[in-house]
Amino acid sequence: MKIKRFFCLVFVPVIVITILSCAEEDNDDLIDDRNKFIGTWNVNETCTRDSYSVEILKDPSNSSQVIIKNFWLIGSHEKAPYAIVAGNNINIPKQQMCDNGANEVSGSGTLSKNEKIINWDYTVNDGADLHNCSATYEKP
Repeated sequence: MKIKRFFCLVFVPVIVITILSCAEEDNDDLIDDRNKFIGTWNVNETCTRDSYSVEILKDPSNSSQVIIKNFWLIGSHEKAPYAIVAGNNINIPKQQMCDNGANEVSGSGTLSKNEKIINWDYTVNDGADLHNCSATYEKP
């Protein structure tokens, strides 16, 4: 009887505590950096494109990429460029955009600490001219 009582008083609480301590904890490493870039942004651009809005979406085919709909005011129906997100940085590798591939784009941006503004520098070659652009994306 003493062994059974000793077991219940000592080992059962130890086992319960051990099981509870194995509960899953939140891990900041599992947070998707893209989340802070996702959404609709108001754009103010230094090129000839004026002010407009873009939508940034997660790229379903790559866990570190986003797609920027209506980039450079090309229209939401055109082939949008993708960008690679790492922390607060976003990079558009050299690529063709638009359905006919007429525009080549590359550039980079940085998300501000308050996560409401992205400052961009990029170039767009439309086949006739090379446009060096700066833009500010702001969340409404």
